[in-house]
Amino acid sequence: MFTFLNLFFRKNFYDGWDNVISLFTPNLMMDFTIIICTALCIPGVTIFKESSWYLYIWILMILIGFCAFGIISIAWAYLAAETADYGTVEFKDFFKRLKASIPDGIKYGITVLIILIFSVFNVKYFLFPANKEQSVTFAGLLAGFVYLWVSLVIFMALAWLPALKAKMNDSYVKTVKKCFIIFLDNLFPSVVISIYDFFLCIISIIMMGSAPGLAGVGLSRANSLRLILKKYDYIDELNKNGEAQDSPLRRNIPWKDLLRDDLEANPPRTFKEFWMPWKSN
Repeated sequence: MFTFLNLFFRKNFYDGWDNVISLFTPNLMMDFTIIICTALCIPGVTIFKESSWYLYIWILMILIGFCAFGIISIAWAYLAAETADYGTVEFKDFFKRLKASIPDGIKYGITVLIILIFSVFNVKYFLFPANKEQSVTFAGLLAGFVYLWVSLVIFMALAWLPALKAKMNDSYVKTVKKCFIIFLDNLFPSVVISIYDFFLCIISIIMMGSAPGLAGVGLSRANSLRLILKKYDYIDELNKNGEAQDSPLRRNIPWKDLLRDDLEANPPRTFKEFWMPWKSN
């Protein structure tokens, strides 16, 4: 597993560095959507502050924002998968993918929004009672933390969806099921990668979403999924050879052997190779 994570962090950084210009396209599009939705919410409050109409504007802008998030995430996931496979992507490829990503992108964005609202409502209800005179009971505390952890698991599992959609191209429901299969079957690396993606999000906030941003997280998922799927290719070979279910070969995945080609393709780089790759030889 150390070999897997070491290669993942190295390869993902290399791919992000080598394709940094490509990352700006989806990131800037997401930033533009956020700015437009926020700008439209402000006059909504000013104009309709004496009525409930501004709430509808807020709801509409939030829906548009999350749908845009889903569409951009899935459209970029196809390019991220190609980048992770050592391919090259062009500026126009992203826009070609946008139209085809709209149906599943809207579903993904609305799914994330519904789970987020549900999670915030339940955690707030159990851990932060509306009545200040009402104390938090042990049962409420327990329920609140259960909802919190369940929500985190769901979000960490759903983070695999764009990468899985791009790699497998299954239906939306089938892709959601595979998200939880990948997450639960690879719990430790999934949690580590989720923490890594969280730090990418923190850096993105500091960088105003320009980098690594949504594209950086998508590339992270594409690279990690590509490496994880090698395990299932290995297990398929064991099944074909009639290997027993309790065989040590199934429990001890030979990551060094499975990732040998990727390790050779991503050797450690020197400082000069990062900044002046044409002088590396």
